[in-house]
Amino acid sequence: MKRPRHLFLLLCTLAMLVYALVPILTVIAFSFNPLPFYAFPITGFTGKWYAALVADPRIGASLLASLGIAALVALLATLLGTLFAFFVVRAHTRFKRLWVAFGFLPLVVPVLVLAAGLQVAFVELGLPLGYPTVIIGHTLYTSPFVALMVMAQLLRYDERLDEAARDLGASQRQMLRHVTLPILWPSIRSGLLLAFLLSFNEWAIAFFTGRGFNTLPMLIYSMARNGLPPSVLAYSALAVACVLLVAGMILPFALKLIRGRA
Repeated sequence: MKRPRHLFLLLCTLAMLVYALVPILTVIAFSFNPLPFYAFPITGFTGKWYAALVADPRIGASLLASLGIAALVALLATLLGTLFAFFVVRAHTRFKRLWVAFGFLPLVVPVLVLAAGLQVAFVELGLPLGYPTVIIGHTLYTSPFVALMVMAQLLRYDERLDEAARDLGASQRQMLRHVTLPILWPSIRSGLLLAFLLSFNEWAIAFFTGRGFNTLPMLIYSMARNGLPPSVLAYSALAVACVLLVAGMILPFALKLIRGRA
């Protein structure tokens, strides 16, 4: 009885992997294709599309813009997401469920709807669209993801550790600095990396709320509107590599959390 069930699960897993990996591997393969069009079989191997990507001055300017925005957003989202996680888990106040629902609303609202709403709000408030509005929008979008990661570990936090620290004479600040935050650091670090990655690759909010500059996803989108140049495939391959790198850094924490629940 178990063997057919295990075989079915294995086949489903393999089908899911094929469905997810074939498009990614195709993009990576064609990013090294010497021909400027897409057709099998691939006739050779070249890195000229990556060189063209690096040599394009627009890429450098948009990359710096994306990195700067993503770095600042990651810090702000980590701070706000961590504070919100503490509020959700430990606060006892009226209308808590309502505040929690509003806090996690960006997770369920389509990004295009969120981006359009932010643009209208900024215009009505008289805020000029630019770097600050993109940072605000990305922080609003990424903070709930950080909160979820910190909450996952905070829900398993042994509060007897705090009681022991208080019994030893630690102040609230000392307890937070030397006990609570070091224990929560793996989830906070994972949330920081995830917020950076989400902000770096986000297009819709930056497009609706930014003016006078291009982030890297905005530039790539504008390049791909009239076709798909091979340099866009090179960017896609690099983006996949970055995602895998960040996922590899987050994976140990996720596995540890799963084992802890088991």
